[in-house]
Amino acid sequence: MKSKISIYIKNLQNNKLATMNFLILLFSIFWLKEINYLFYDINDSPDFNKYIIYFDHFFSNEITNKEHGLMYYYLHSFNYSFFYSDFNNFNLFIHKSVLQVNFYIFIFGIVGYYHLLKFFNFSLNVIFPTLIFLNFFPPSISMRLVYKPEILAFALLPWIIYLLEKYLKNKKLIYLILLIPILVSTLTIKGNVLVIVSIYIFFSYFKVLISTSKKQFFIISIISLISFFALSYENNLSNGKSILDIQSGATIEEAYNFKAPFSIVYKADMYNLLTSPIKHEHASSFIGITLLETTGDYFDLYWDNDATDYFKGRKEIFTFVQSNEIKGPEFDESISKFIIYQQRMTDVYLNQTIGIIISIFLFYFLIVNIVKNKKYRKLLLAVIFGMLIILFHSISGIPNNNFDPSVGDTFKPLYYSFVFTLSFTILIAILLSEKYKRIFYLGIYCFLIVFILGFPKNQEFSPSTQMIEKIQSSAYCSVEKIIYLDNQDIDFIDCGINNFTNNDIVNDFYKSDFYHKPVNLLFILLTITSVIFLIFENKLSKNRFFAFIFKK
Repeated sequence: MKSKISIYIKNLQNNKLATMNFLILLFSIFWLKEINYLFYDINDSPDFNKYIIYFDHFFSNEITNKEHGLMYYYLHSFNYSFFYSDFNNFNLFIHKSVLQVNFYIFIFGIVGYYHLLKFFNFSLNVIFPTLIFLNFFPPSISMRLVYKPEILAFALLPWIIYLLEKYLKNKKLIYLILLIPILVSTLTIKGNVLVIVSIYIFFSYFKVLISTSKKQFFIISIISLISFFALSYENNLSNGKSILDIQSGATIEEAYNFKAPFSIVYKADMYNLLTSPIKHEHASSFIGITLLETTGDYFDLYWDNDATDYFKGRKEIFTFVQSNEIKGPEFDESISKFIIYQQRMTDVYLNQTIGIIISIFLFYFLIVNIVKNKKYRKLLLAVIFGMLIILFHSISGIPNNNFDPSVGDTFKPLYYSFVFTLSFTILIAILLSEKYKRIFYLGIYCFLIVFILGFPKNQEFSPSTQMIEKIQSSAYCSVEKIIYLDNQDIDFIDCGINNFTNNDIVNDFYKSDFYHKPVNLLFILLTITSVIFLIFENKLSKNRFFAFIFKK
């Protein structure tokens, strides 16, 4: 392992540009991790109260009456039980624990995309900037902010694609064997993941099925089915439901007991989209919702949620003034703002407008490359598969009605974010490999995303009590209290997680025995083992014991 790391470091040293991009990637990942932790609160995230029952399940072993797989929630519950169960401030430490695990899962996915892009012979000078894009891509940010299992599908999907591609190239059975725990773990996460991933894999990698011998196909199928049913059985016992017992919106709220009209596929009012990008006003437009959510927060659930510190204290950089004359923008040093002159005063939704423009460009390049790039077409089409399945579900009402015509939130990109990120990650890698100078636009993109998230903050910004507590429990407390609490009496703010042992009423419920799930634990370990095999494949193949395996 040391030799592999030393070789990797040496390669970076020989490529100064790649080294710089790698360092920027590391900084941006950890910076955004900490920003998410400080400025958001998992307790305000969508459906957190609904899915906290999974967390409770591992401390009580009571049936959840939900249909999701346990693996994602098992990781979260175990992390909290191991690191934070002795502390009493539950709201703070459940937030810290959830975002921490989501971050680990995200890194697992980032490493997967690194190896996938490396397999396709993209250079390090392309790979690292592409991963920077992925880090700042709003669908990947929203995944890290919520207590929902789509992020686990995001993390596993690149490894699935990587193994399938390696098998097609080398025809070695070992890659299909290593694939089994990763694929089974993915397909048992959630109903939407099961449907989207299975359909996408079937149509995109049908070659894998026909390229295996009858004996290999039989062996792989039997092992896969046994694994799937074993994992599903454990999940079903805990849930009292199967993954296919999908709880659509209609089973909970009558407002969702509708089918979407077919017009929703193509209906889009671009003028209204730009002038009034307000939540729920575009419920009848799949295109509108997608454009607004791709580079924004149309449903006001994440950084535009007014309960979060993301939303509070945003500095107004632009001032809009009515003028009878046509004038270009001016910068007023006295107020440190750009003045934009308008002949007709209207409401301006600057963040949303910027987001829509970026989204339009991204989809334009996606469509162009789907048409002209045969090599990566199946990967670029992944997001289209997700869209079509979501649309089919909403329009047909199969298996259940799940559409509220007044909201249209069934079309959230979060529900197919794992294929969303796959397509656009590959797209950015293609664009940068064609013309590396496009990295300049990537830099602008990242700055605009930071602006859309709610930065910079004005001088009057006052962190919430929750944010101050987060800073106190942060590993970077000594720095963050100077940056974010400069208008507070920071001398009385003590850093250290132990300061919160008595901050809340003692909750013995989360200090009780933890109920492990042996089958889920086994598949977590098998998935990690498969990935380790892939990462150190070259070294292991030279070992006498493993050489025989990799030759088959």
